[in-house]
Amino acid sequence: MSLAICHRITRELFDVVNEQADTERDEIIEKVTSLLNEREVILAQVQKPVTPEDEVLAREIIQWNKVIEAELANIKLDIQKKIKQTGDKKQTAAKYNNPYANAEAKDGIYYDKRN
Repeated sequence: MSLAICHRITRELFDVVNEQADTERDEIIEKVTSLLNEREVILAQVQKPVTPEDEVLAREIIQWNKVIEAELANIKLDIQKKIKQTGDKKQTAAKYNNPYANAEAKDGIYYDKRN
């Protein structure tokens, strides 16, 4: 019973992760988080598969889980890239607004000794 519920939740999670291009990333993260929390509760109740049908379900869960982990890693990398790009844009904008902020003024100064 709990294996079938875990199978259903994992299938939903698999579908959500694979439809990532169609929807907003924040929505995906919210759905994934809720499904993972729900699945975590169910996994504590799952027992070793006894029947051949349960073994088939368990194999499918394992296969889907590999794909889910890979896709979640891709999403994480994408988020990290976006954060880095945002930081780079901020840095570039700051350099554009004040190009001499980091320049040292010690070299090239002319001192007039007449005064």
